[in-house]
Amino acid sequence: IQSRPIKLVKIVQMSINTNKKVDSDMAEDVTDFDVVVIGGGPAGLSAGIIAAYKGLKVAVFEGGTWGGLLSTIYPYKYVFNYPGTPSVMATHLVAEWVRQAADLGVRLIKERVTEITNEKSVTTTEGKYKAKVVIITTGMRPNKLGIPGEIEFSRNNRGVFPYLTEPELFRDKKVLIVGGGDTALDAVIDAHKVTDEIWIAHRKDEFRAAESIVEKIVAQKMGEILYNTELVEIRGDSEVEEVTLHNHKTGSNQDLAVDRVIIAVGLVPNTEVFHHLGLKMNNRFIQVDAEMRTSVEGIFAAGDIVSVYQLASVAAAQGALAAHNAYKYIRQPYWA
Repeated sequence: IQSRPIKLVKIVQMSINTNKKVDSDMAEDVTDFDVVVIGGGPAGLSAGIIAAYKGLKVAVFEGGTWGGLLSTIYPYKYVFNYPGTPSVMATHLVAEWVRQAADLGVRLIKERVTEITNEKSVTTTEGKYKAKVVIITTGMRPNKLGIPGEIEFSRNNRGVFPYLTEPELFRDKKVLIVGGGDTALDAVIDAHKVTDEIWIAHRKDEFRAAESIVEKIVAQKMGEILYNTELVEIRGDSEVEEVTLHNHKTGSNQDLAVDRVIIAVGLVPNTEVFHHLGLKMNNRFIQVDAEMRTSVEGIFAAGDIVSVYQLASVAAAQGALAAHNAYKYIRQPYWA
């Protein structure tokens, strides 16, 4: 199991490199597209695939890693709720999306987008591009608690992580997992495969994760559950050694010796690139209609940036829907 995701990551990279080679053979300086997709996660890759399948000229821009969080944070994580693949590794999904996009001629461009204008002009760290439609799929990033030691020990594998990004770093370690959602409890299950010393701190008195997962963790006694408890400080020398927990029901503090801390307390949207566009927002999400259109003409959005349902299957479906409606907007077919 440990070697398989590494191999799949290489497949993703090979697909990207191959696509770049094809691009350079076809046209070295293509800057005008029918559709420009901002973000190479599930929604963005799905949008690129469907738009290209419909015959549109498409570019997908990604400033980080293809696949988004599935690649950067959850490469070893199995996805159990993606329809048709009841137990698939996250990296495998990414590899297949990238491969299919490359086969369809999608331009996969590794450049970070720094600005989008209402005229559908896109500026990156490397150049400028034009599009008839822009689809925003910038996704989310892990939320921070803002407590002492959090940032310091999250660098260079010193003990604070958003997930078990490298399971071997957690083997036989004392692990504290903070959070009460699906990601936090999935982390409990994955951590239990490599260590028996696990604590779960959740600020509420019940979990919001899927009941089946909660029942499994409780039944198998995978860790000690600390309800009504918040993490307030992380301490150590070169690596994490100890944390302080606060029970807001009793008002008491508890110091706990741990080696690893996983902070899985939700996600925040990557809004920086489009905040100046004047898009209507629904709290922290971009507001879209049933066709994934934003309040600005010619700009669509999909994925975690528009939805409280932060699932790969939902993001992929929304990306496909946005691409379909982008096609209608551009081509104006008789049946639309």
